[in-house]
Amino acid sequence: MFYILSYYIMKIFISMPMKSKSVEQIKKEMWIVFDYIKEKLPEAELINSVIDWADKKIALKWNDIAIWYLSKWIELLSWADLVFFVDWYKEYRWCNVERMVADSYWKFCVDIKIQ
Repeated sequence: MFYILSYYIMKIFISMPMKSKSVEQIKKEMWIVFDYIKEKLPEAELINSVIDWADKKIALKWNDIAIWYLSKWIELLSWADLVFFVDWYKEYRWCNVERMVADSYWKFCVDIKIQ
């Protein structure tokens, strides 16, 4: 008799403060958080929300580049099974918008404190 085991890979979106941080610093912090999550959920897969691939010429055509970036994060958030909100996210406008969207669309949200 054969047993077929299928593991569901949970897609994880991490919302964390990014203001005034370099791309390298953001990536490093995100992987620290994801490593912490992987300890609890080994089958988790990170949705990379570091937008360093953006075509700045296209992004800069709009009046408010911040809204353009936020729209990309919300698009990535839409793929998540779980959304982790890190540390002092409530102090950051973009993180609060991500939380509002996640809650409004019944995403499972977890607040975590690292450090």
